[in-house]
Amino acid sequence: MKSEKSTNNSKNHAKLTFKERRRERIAHRNHDRFEQMKRNPEMIQARMELRDEFLDTHTNFKQMTSAELQKEMTIHAANEEKVRRKKLRSHLENFSDGVIAVIITIMLLEIPIPKNEHYYAGFLSAVGVFLISFLVIANFWFNHHKIFAVTEEITEVTIVQDFIFMGLLSLLPVLTKWIIARPTWFSALNYGIVILLILSQQESMNYIITRNHFKKMPKSFKFWKKIWRARLTFTLIINILITLIAVIFPRYGHWLFVIVPIASFLSQLFERNQEHEWQNPGDERAVGVPYLK
Repeated sequence: MKSEKSTNNSKNHAKLTFKERRRERIAHRNHDRFEQMKRNPEMIQARMELRDEFLDTHTNFKQMTSAELQKEMTIHAANEEKVRRKKLRSHLENFSDGVIAVIITIMLLEIPIPKNEHYYAGFLSAVGVFLISFLVIANFWFNHHKIFAVTEEITEVTIVQDFIFMGLLSLLPVLTKWIIARPTWFSALNYGIVILLILSQQESMNYIITRNHFKKMPKSFKFWKKIWRARLTFTLIINILITLIAVIFPRYGHWLFVIVPIASFLSQLFERNQEHEWQNPGDERAVGVPYLK
């Protein structure tokens, strides 16, 4: 037993050593490139022009030494980058809300107006498909809102992930209509695969945003990560089982795709309301641990 532990420890040490060596090589390579750029005459000229332009717009810094000025310029650039990322978050949330609004509008416009009483059954069926799709998308929007509430800033990686998420989410109304109108094993399989992709993409985005939020709190992130992994594993297993049941019993199993997200949405709303009711006035949620009691 001891020999196995020592073997595992040596393997972990070897991995860490390899990672450290790789980091050192990358850092050394970047340092060499930076030094070459510093000696480049064009870069020197560009830095001088940027410095003069900065002093023209910030006259209160003209009396500073070169080192102090460099420090202030670095701080100024960091603050501007922070403002830019906050604006990106706001624009991305507005874009996401707009996409979801368009999806819901298109779904509503697809409901046929009954020509007479004989078409009323088809009309009710279309309304039912719309309401089901609306609730499924509302559940994803609710989770999306919770993820973005954790942070005030986002990166370009998050934007790309959100675009992929919105693209996949746009397929749900068509797939919902297909699986309810023609409940076959093939429609159930397609619906299940897209749901799994949407869930995986949303959780991946959740991981990256929360990791950036916990940059200065590694212990809190480690605690959150354990819960996130357990929840992700449980969610994926449940949805894979639902897909298998729907493929084997398509006539009845496809309703599980609808019931589970609706139940999840309602349960989350109930839990949040219960939490607010139980919370004493003046009590605060643990700082840095989003959506954990």
